Amino acid sequence: MLRCKLQIAVMVVIFATSSWISALAQSSNSPTDDGIGKPMFAAEALTPIPRTTNTVPHWTSAFTYSQVSYPFTMVGTNPASGSVTTTVAVAIIPVKFVFADGRSLDGSTTLDNTLASPIFQDFSYATGTTQWGDAIMRAEFWPSISTVSSGWHVLLGNPTIYPTQVISVPPGEAVEIVGSHSHKFFALVSYHWWFDRVAEVMNKLQIAPTTLPILHTYNIFGYIHDPNNCCVIGFHLITTLSRNGNGNQPVPTGIADSWTDHGIFSNFEDVAVLSHEVSEWLNDPLLNNFVPPWEFPDNSGCQGNLETGDPIEVLPKAALPITLSGFTYHMQNEALLQWFSREVPSSAIDGAYSFPDTTVLTSPSQPCH
Repeated sequence: MLRCKLQIAVMVVIFATSSWISALAQSSNSPTDDGIGKPMFAAEALTPIPRTTNTVPHWTSAFTYSQVSYPFTMVGTNPASGSVTTTVAVAIIPVKFVFADGRSLDGSTTLDNTLASPIFQDFSYATGTTQWGDAIMRAEFWPSISTVSSGWHVLLGNPTIYPTQVISVPPGEAVEIVGSHSHKFFALVSYHWWFDRVAEVMNKLQIAPTTLPILHTYNIFGYIHDPNNCCVIGFHLITTLSRNGNGNQPVPTGIADSWTDHGIFSNFEDVAVLSHEVSEWLNDPLLNNFVPPWEFPDNSGCQGNLETGDPIEVLPKAALPITLSGFTYHMQNEALLQWFSREVPSSAIDGAYSFPDTTVLTSPSQPCH
């Protein structure tokens, strides 16, 4: 049973493939959902990451805990350096999965609501009226934002919408289901098969490494080896790195998300997956931000990376409803940098360890047992 993100390293020439998967510790037989498994999130990267500017704009700093320095890399610019607005180009790639019986699940059918969501549109937060990810980043660096850098932002640009990518699913790679609670059609697909298809699409489209591609699916959930070990509902990644580049190798990052219908999972629906992954991508774009190992708040496992959605995904208050343009979206609250660095008191806005709901985490992370 997967209870936290696990690191798996396989050396291939000079690269290693690393994988982290975090699971939501809740009953798979919850009467408020379809009981198909625990929502999980993954991160996949090739390591070591070369020093390069040929990727999304980023900056690097560090925090110190127990006399150990922990460097981190985040999207944008250092908030302490002034009011700079970074806008990252975004490519949205709808993906349509077609199954052997002719049925399909098409990410393009939920695209309009996704584009109208707080992921891309402004909403009023304690840190200002802005996009979801930017609001969280501003909360983390509030000492600078509230003084010398009030105009600092890191934003997602107006997305370029790519043609829908149609992927045929081999019979042995998917299980089609109509939920007993939700009554919605969805599919469980092999996570590793799904990840390989995402990497193939990114490589085929040759999107600039300075752009964030989001591969958008609908009701697609990944299982690990066996459909009973389900469900990966989103991940962020780095695809194949070139060995060439004279120190400026392209390092493309990306997100795969799945719009999720109401009732399939009790705590995740519509853009919850994307809100989780966008925050994590902003805070750890190159998947190399390691932190003091921390225990999940429900004592379900241990982890050691700066993945802002993971500590809260196991909690009942994970979801944050936000109504925008007449639609109620279900975002996921996020842990802040200060929770991982165990800073007491927290320098984040209002002394918080989580945001936008500052009551979800009220104290810093605890060391692993």
